[in-house]
Amino acid sequence: MLWLLLLMVMVMPFEMSPYLYLSPSFLGVIPDFTVIKLLGMVGFAWALLKVLARESGPIFESPQARLFVGFLIGIVISASLNESAFAAIIKYTVFVFFMPIVLISVRTHEDLRRIMYALGLTMVIVIPYAIRQTIRFAGPMGVGLYEPNYLAANLLLFIPIPLAIASYQTTLWKRCWWLAASVVLAMGLVMTSSRGGFLGLLTASLIYVYRRRGIRAAIGVFVLLILAVLPTDLGRRAGATLDPDGAPPPPGLEQSNQAHTALFWGGLKMMHDAPLFGVGPQRFKDYSRRYSGLKIAYIAHNTYLELASEAGLPVLLLFLLMCLTAIVVLGRVARLEGGQEVRELAAWAEALRSGIIGFGVAGFFISAQFEKFFWVVMFLSIVIGRLAQQHIAAAEAPVAAPLPTTASQSPRFA
Repeated sequence: MLWLLLLMVMVMPFEMSPYLYLSPSFLGVIPDFTVIKLLGMVGFAWALLKVLARESGPIFESPQARLFVGFLIGIVISASLNESAFAAIIKYTVFVFFMPIVLISVRTHEDLRRIMYALGLTMVIVIPYAIRQTIRFAGPMGVGLYEPNYLAANLLLFIPIPLAIASYQTTLWKRCWWLAASVVLAMGLVMTSSRGGFLGLLTASLIYVYRRRGIRAAIGVFVLLILAVLPTDLGRRAGATLDPDGAPPPPGLEQSNQAHTALFWGGLKMMHDAPLFGVGPQRFKDYSRRYSGLKIAYIAHNTYLELASEAGLPVLLLFLLMCLTAIVVLGRVARLEGGQEVRELAAWAEALRSGIIGFGVAGFFISAQFEKFFWVVMFLSIVIGRLAQQHIAAAEAPVAAPLPTTASQSPRFA
């Protein structure tokens, strides 16, 4: 059933397309029913059959999976106590579909290779269409396809993957191809003019390059990225944000900054008034004018503030622990050394780790907890950790006739 997951990954960037919109709801339960949700339901039904037939293997053995379940339970409790709409619960619990699909579909190293290559290529294929929509609607990258800031956050998950794939290629043209793919994705992020996305790119790039090439290379990439964006619209927006008294800001920037500031302080007051269970999932917008003083109701535009104010500090803590656990697990796998499969696994782990960190930084500027690609990457961290343990166990298993091993054959932590 891996083909279904691959199809879902390829369709996800186009979810907002009207051609993939099926109906306002499915049986009055799932709102805004789209093709991707239909595929998710089919995949979940298949995964459920595998679980009932005891062909799935363990699903909840990883700390990420258990924290995810705790996070969802917290959401449901908050929604029940605050009488949130049922659709608000569904919007979170729909990700229950993704976890068994990913964990049951991706069982082997070859399965993981296919999904990683699909993730590395998906947005590269989408970029030309996004450019066409940018020209058509005369806006930043993402207009006519997605919201620019959310597209930038998702691109942060993808940019390190082609770099990781390039790192273990033995053929020059393949290495150059994957490096070019990552450059294309980075250029797409710059074209979104997303300041939060670019800050996430700077952070993830520093960590990724430092881990692989050292501090000098990391600083060099950091400086290169800043110089590259200075003449762009993103550079002008970032410069106006850092120096409000300088050149006149681009249209709408000052209003955007004021709204984000008001929502931030309003969200803190909201969180202070309901620290344990929040005001209810999907209800920040209902209270935003009262707490922020703005004339228009907004969502929080801050993942962590929105989770804390809507569902309470315990739910935010579970979410942060889940992300931190995934980062730690992937960091450990990234330090593995061994044969070809182990090197690939370590490279993929470093890529997903950097992607989650970059996405997490961008999450301070958007409400990103509903992004499907984030949850796919989160569940893939479980798969990578599981495969790493299998490699380590296989290397440590006793054999009848011990053979000499080398660092290139036996996986170990660096």
